[in-house]
Amino acid sequence: MPDDQIVSSVEKAGSVSLVLVAKEAIPGRVKTRLMPQISAHAAADVYTLFLHHTRSVCERAAGFCSHLQLVLLFDPPHAMHAWHSWTKWLRLPQTAGDLGERLKQAQATLGQAHNGGCVFLGADAPEITSEHILWAVDAVREARCAMVPSPDGGYVLIGIPTGGPELFDGITWSTAQVAAQTRQAAIRQDADIRELPPIADIDRPGDLSELIDRLHASSRSADHVLRQQLIGAVRSASNGVPSIAK
Repeated sequence: MPDDQIVSSVEKAGSVSLVLVAKEAIPGRVKTRLMPQISAHAAADVYTLFLHHTRSVCERAAGFCSHLQLVLLFDPPHAMHAWHSWTKWLRLPQTAGDLGERLKQAQATLGQAHNGGCVFLGADAPEITSEHILWAVDAVREARCAMVPSPDGGYVLIGIPTGGPELFDGITWSTAQVAAQTRQAAIRQDADIRELPPIADIDRPGDLSELIDRLHASSRSADHVLRQQLIGAVRSASNGVPSIAK
C-alpha cells in the first residue's frame, strides 16, 4: 500500500496506532527456539495460534476504544496475500533493517498523519490482554510512554506518543538489556515512561509448558480455548521427545 493511502487511512481515524508486529507463519522461520522438541511445522502452528489469539485481543480492545487504529506490520514485505483476511486492519509491510529500524520506520510512516502515537506489540506474549492495551493507549494519549517488560529482559509492548522520545536507537536487540536500555533512553530524554508487571515472552519449550499450566488456571474462556489448541498442536508433532503438554 502506498504511503499516501496509509496516511489517508490513519487521518480518517485520528487515532493511536496499535501496531501488531507479525511474520508469515513459515515453518523454520518462526518459533525456531521451540525446536527440536517440536517440529518446525508444529512450531509454526504454535505461532499461528499465538497470532490469532493476539489479533482477537487487539480487536477486542479496539471495540472498547473508538480512537484506536489497528495496524498489522507484516514480514516478509512481499507477503500481502497472506493477510487477506485481516480486513479490519491497516496492513503495512516491514522495511529492511534490524527490529529498531523497522519499528522506527513504521512509526515515521504512521506519524505522517499526525496521529496520536503508536503502541507496538508482537505475537509472542499471548497473556497480554485488552486491558494492557487500553492502559498503554491511555498513557500514550496523555503524552507518556508505556512499557510492559518481559522476564527475559526485553519487553512485549511499548507505547510512544507523537513527538515522544526516540526509544529504538542504540538498543542491543534480542538481549537481556533491551528493557533496561529503553528505560535509560527515556531517562536521557526526560520522558515519562510507565510500566506494568512483566509478562512472559514465549520462546523456549519450558516457556510454552509453563504457559499451558498458567492458561489452565485462567478465568478467561479464550485462554482455555488457546490452551486446548496449543496442547493439540504440540501433541500432534512432538518428534518423539517427552511432550511439552503435560
